[in-house]
Amino acid sequence: MIGAVHQSYATGCSTHEGNNRAFTIHGTHYLRISKNVVFGVKGHNIFIEDAAETKNIMTGNLIMKTMRSMSLLNTDATPGSFWITHPDNSIIGNHAGGSDRYAYWYDL
Repeated sequence: MIGAVHQSYATGCSTHEGNNRAFTIHGTHYLRISKNVVFGVKGHNIFIEDAAETKNIMTGNLIMKTMRSMSLLNTDATPGSFWITHPDNSIIGNHAGGSDRYAYWYDL
């Protein structure tokens, strides 16, 4: 758990055909995840893990074909492209399509 990361970001990355998430935000605040493309990755693809993570910004990401996994968390059997656990994060202008279950899963 890293805490506040005001200067950290993941921008313009491509993740495809993965077996365990694209981005996991764990114990992190002020992270920027923007303009990334995710295709064919198992489990929740942008995963805000514990509901303690705040002030993160996800903008302009494209997530396609989120696939279920039977080897991660139980909820990954019905995955969300975005798994959001705290309302104090900004999710702006993202797109998700073709998930095995959900585009956005808010588990507040």
